Amino acid sequence: MQKFRWFLDHFEEVFMVLSLMIIVVAMFTGVFFRYVLNSALTWPEEVSRYFLILLAFSGLSYGVRTKTHLRIDVLELALPVLKKPLELIGDLVVVAFCIFMLGPAHSNTIMIQNSGQISPALMMPMYIVYIPLLVAFILAIVRTIEKYIKYLLQYVKSRNEKFGKGG
Repeated sequence: MQKFRWFLDHFEEVFMVLSLMIIVVAMFTGVFFRYVLNSALTWPEEVSRYFLILLAFSGLSYGVRTKTHLRIDVLELALPVLKKPLELIGDLVVVAFCIFMLGPAHSNTIMIQNSGQISPALMMPMYIVYIPLLVAFILAIVRTIEKYIKYLLQYVKSRNEKFGKGG
């Protein structure tokens, strides 16, 4: 159970490392076949492109979980008392954006699925390439909710310790 919890806590990191490893192996294979064996392969570039897309989209939920998204923090630095409210507002904007984007991402994926388009080298249905966008938005929402549940549990624990000892 502890290993499963660790995996849930580090899912994005594991996935990003595996994606990067696949990109490196695919590109190395493509370069090796092209320049050493003089026989270019068609699939390494496509595999690399798709895993780069996966890598970028998994970075969305990773940034939410680790609080490392780019943001303008002028107000936080000038007025430190606003740090928590501004963090909450920023997270609400991210969640609202992700919820808003779920609709277009879903309809786009369905449209491409209905078109029957397939990738040129891998002969894979193209809608599969668009599914990670949906997953990324959902994961970002889930990670934000998870973050505030942890905040709430820490707050309750600290209140219980504070009033449990004194009361």
